[in-house]
Amino acid sequence: MFRRLVCGIFSLTILLATSAAAASEITMQPQQVADGIYAVIPPTRELPNPQNRGWNSNSAFVVTGNGVLVVDTGSSTEIGDALKTAIAGVTDQPVRWILNTHAHGDHWLGNAAFEDTVEQIYATQSVIDQIKSQGENWVASFKRLTDGATGDSRIVPPDTPIDSRQERLPGNKRIVLFPSGDSHSPGDLLLWLPDDRVLISGDVIYADRMPSTINSNLQQWITLLPELEQLQPDVVIPGHGSVTDVRGIERLHELLSALWQAVEEGVNNGLAAYETVPLVREQLSDFADRYPGMDEKLPRDVPRVYLQVEAATF
Repeated sequence: MFRRLVCGIFSLTILLATSAAAASEITMQPQQVADGIYAVIPPTRELPNPQNRGWNSNSAFVVTGNGVLVVDTGSSTEIGDALKTAIAGVTDQPVRWILNTHAHGDHWLGNAAFEDTVEQIYATQSVIDQIKSQGENWVASFKRLTDGATGDSRIVPPDTPIDSRQERLPGNKRIVLFPSGDSHSPGDLLLWLPDDRVLISGDVIYADRMPSTINSNLQQWITLLPELEQLQPDVVIPGHGSVTDVRGIERLHELLSALWQAVEEGVNNGLAAYETVPLVREQLSDFADRYPGMDEKLPRDVPRVYLQVEAATF
């Protein structure tokens, strides 16, 4: 009787552990946005945490007929593996190219998952240098934020610098790679598919979430967005949030312009940076529902924007 009870408890423990492991697995559902072009959007808009296992940023992939191009690989090797599985559910073509849009770890720490087939990993030289010098900090940061869920992802930096506008033809897809001028962060790189009218933007575009401006050149970002509007994309795959279109670019332009103007008012009125935060929050209140996370980010980001506005004003 005792032996049967122990065996039963042991079996139940195994079952519960197996169920918990299965529940923690990341399952991705690619969203087709054009012929051969897919967005992979996480269900959360939150920062990396134990519940989302660090998966909070968008990825995309392009099936070219001669291999797959992946744009951003996520916050960990586990997330990269889940992305690899999702791609295999769409095509048997190997992943031959990766584009890391910028140096924030939630967009490149999954690179190692694709080492068996990838031939080139594109990024600007600035991003390559940042990943090499700051990569271990990103691993530690996400591990801390997720209570270890992202693990010790091995750093696989980009190896092919793209520092000017370049057009390429991988298979049957014409792509244009171009830097943003350090808009959202130093070394941002965007991908435009002119024949499909799809823009894959990384964090230069946010939808349904307050953008991070702490590493931005905000004036340049505000200048760039109308140039992206002129592309008239039918589809925009942002770095965070839902798939959008040219209107998503216009809305972000309105938000960032309002942010600059609100901070500028604080500077002109002689307010300190911390005193400017309530003013900015009030003046951006009409945007709060569309861009959640504003209350969390403004106290962190406004002082950085304040310095930029102050430098431009004086």
